[in-house]
Amino acid sequence: MDHWRIEPWTTEHDRSKFSSGKQPLDDFLRMRVSQYEKRSLGKTFVAVLSNNSQGNRTVIGYYTLAAGAISFEQMPTYSARKLPKHPIPVVLLGRLAVDKSSQGKGIGEGLLMDALQRSLSLAADLGVYAVKVDAMDNAAASFYKKFGFVSLLDDSPHLYLPIATIEKILS
Repeated sequence: MDHWRIEPWTTEHDRSKFSSGKQPLDDFLRMRVSQYEKRSLGKTFVAVLSNNSQGNRTVIGYYTLAAGAISFEQMPTYSARKLPKHPIPVVLLGRLAVDKSSQGKGIGEGLLMDALQRSLSLAADLGVYAVKVDAMDNAAASFYKKFGFVSLLDDSPHLYLPIATIEKILS
């Protein structure tokens, strides 16, 4: 298996051929990531191969983090009992995708663990209750549920993972 690393996205990363099989995720990386970064709407981190002596910066996977909130009414009863009745602050895991050429090699899990670690670090200095994801489809929702994400009460595949759970997963 190739060795890879995760680093903050820059304009020097080659994203022109990125193809995850999910057009909205591909379009974001190819056409919108620059604007999100410039406007501080999200921070994107990319996976690149690290064993290339020519400094290859081709993106093989990525994720984006942003600030967000969960409506109190969307929280499951067992969590809501302990929370104030106003929007709950979260880190939004806005996107996570792996290029087709690198799928099935653990990169998606590695990207998720990196995102959770960064979220845990943020929570040390900022009021954050959980990480939230808006899964694109049932396959994506199943991926997140394998790591303990729980469904919110709305009718879409919105999931969350409390920071307290993340601490347990990463310890």
